[in-house]
Amino acid sequence: MIRVSIGLLEKQKQELEGEEPADFLDIGTGTGMDPVSPFRYRLTAEMVSGSVLVRGEFSYDIAGICGRCLEPVTQTVSSRDLALYFDHPLVEELDISPEIREEALLELPINLLCSDDCAGLCRHCGCNLNHADCDCVDDNDDTAADDDRPDPWAALDQLKI
Repeated sequence: MIRVSIGLLEKQKQELEGEEPADFLDIGTGTGMDPVSPFRYRLTAEMVSGSVLVRGEFSYDIAGICGRCLEPVTQTVSSRDLALYFDHPLVEELDISPEIREEALLELPINLLCSDDCAGLCRHCGCNLNHADCDCVDDNDDTAADDDRPDPWAALDQLKI
C-alpha cells in the first residue's frame, strides 16, 4: 500500500519511492494484458491549503498479444505527469493506493502493438505481413472480382421492421 502520513506532511514534503507487486494493479483475467513487472513509483506529496497534492510518475510492464499480428508482446506502461489532489483529509494516514491504481489502469493501451507500424495479418490467408508477403488480392484493389465475395450486409436486407 502507498500511504502518506498527514502529521509529517504538515511539517515537510514527503518523497515516496518504491515498488508494489504486480498484483497491486488487479487487472484480472480475460483482459489479454498481464502485468509482468512490479509497479514502480516515484511521488512527492505536499500540503497545499490544508489539502494533499501528490505528483510524480510510475511505470510497469504488461505482456499480451499484439492486436494486429497476434504475436506475443511486452510493453511498458508509464506516466510522468501523475497529479492527485485530496481535499482536507481527516485521517492520520492517507492511503492513496486506490487512486494511484486507477491512474495506472487509465494508462493501459486499448490494444497492445508489437510496433506502431505493425502490418498485421492478411485478411484472406492469415499470413503475418510483418514476416512475409502473400499473393492475395487486396480488397481495395479495383481488379478484384466483386462477384466472388459475399455481401456482408445481405442479412440486413432480410430484416422485417
